[in-house]
Amino acid sequence: MSQFPFQGLEDKELFAFTCSTESESKQQLNKLKASRRISLKEIAVLKCENSKLDTVMKENVMLRNSLDELNLERLQHVRLIQTTERELTEQTCRTENFEIIEIVRLKEENLSLTNTRYRLTMDLKSKEMQDYHVIKKLKDEIQRLKIKNSNDIREHQDLLHELSIAENQIESLRTNYSHNPHQCQRRGGYPRWLTEVKLFQFGKLGDRV
Repeated sequence: MSQFPFQGLEDKELFAFTCSTESESKQQLNKLKASRRISLKEIAVLKCENSKLDTVMKENVMLRNSLDELNLERLQHVRLIQTTERELTEQTCRTENFEIIEIVRLKEENLSLTNTRYRLTMDLKSKEMQDYHVIKKLKDEIQRLKIKNSNDIREHQDLLHELSIAENQIESLRTNYSHNPHQCQRRGGYPRWLTEVKLFQFGKLGDRV
């Protein structure tokens, strides 16, 4: 093979070959430029997509951090719920025990109050019976005293009536004596019937005393 590939060609052929080569070179260069522009556009798109991807990755990191915080908060809530349920169970148990103890205490107090009320009721009935008998005795005594007082009043009225009669008789005798003094002296004092009136008067008075 010759060291010079274009040796032996004429000037026209060489010119034609050169022009053809330049034309092909320009076409290839244009193709390369077009390809380069396309590559630059693709690179720009890729950079934009890469930027978007970075943004998405950052957002994913932020979301992951938020998710981790939410999981941590959820875990805290779960622990709080468990603690609350445990305390509620303990409180319910204590409340039930307290209610049982309180119910037993209230039943005992109620029984004691019932017994006390029954005892007081019986004491009250007994006292009412005693008071009834005492009042009945007092009423009977008052009635007896009323009857006795009524009888005493009648007897007193009768005695006053008898005394009034005796005083009238004595006054009549005094009048007769003032008119006939000699007759009374001869007989030795007061007449017999006047003496009987005096004895009757003083006898009644003595009985009343």
